Amino acid sequence: KSRYANTDNNMNIRADVDSGIEKGDMLIDPKGMVYILDWEVALQSNNAPSRALRCNMHLTVFRHQEEVVDDEGYLVEEECDKILFENLPANAYRYDGRPEYSAISGTPGLSANALTLLTVQMNKETEMIRVDDKFVWGNETYVVIDISYAGVNEIHNTGTLVLQTKKVAGG
Repeated sequence: KSRYANTDNNMNIRADVDSGIEKGDMLIDPKGMVYILDWEVALQSNNAPSRALRCNMHLTVFRHQEEVVDDEGYLVEEECDKILFENLPANAYRYDGRPEYSAISGTPGLSANALTLLTVQMNKETEMIRVDDKFVWGNETYVVIDISYAGVNEIHNTGTLVLQTKKVAGG
């Protein structure tokens, strides 16, 4: 299964029927590895099955904020990058169906548009993520280009979000 993107990070699990686990919960194994449950739990007679997705990064998301001035033009707050949250375990992988770099007709050079997908827990911090927010993974800066709420339980506001991201040109 290793030749398919991210399949090595997937593991089926079964918990006790009374465990109370639900999609979006995070588990930590005895070695300290963090997993996020990304399948809805459909209780069976003797277990609660789901899928544990290994977290391979700690996500810190930031948003660029323009300078703030008062009515008279005096600077109230300088232009800066505001951190929305720090060090949230997440799963990230490169989508296989898109080229690493592509030429765009009518423009000079290449655009770094490799699509990277992130699965994160839906919580009070991650629900603040918006398109154009950024994060650093490895040595590269990425920008959020889409947020999928398909994995969220609207009644309980739990589950998982999937972020589609791409590299920021120039690094």
